[in-house]
Amino acid sequence: MSNGKINLMKKAAVTIDYSLYAGRWIALVRDRVAGVGRTADEARRAAKVSRPKDDPQVVHVPKNYRKGDKLTD
Repeated sequence: MSNGKINLMKKAAVTIDYSLYAGRWIALVRDRVAGVGRTADEARRAAKVSRPKDDPQVVHVPKNYRKGDKLTD
């Protein structure tokens, strides 16, 4: 039975450790890694396989990237 209250779960802020992808290109869809590749095109194609309707944002993760650094595109 319900007591009439709706329990809404708050979306937890998730920090992705992009250092796992250092030296690679990643394709982001809705702030999640949807594809990874050695080239931007590889990452984009990988993202399209898993998220065909979404347009990914493709960025390069520098080899010297450390957790907490800011990614630039």
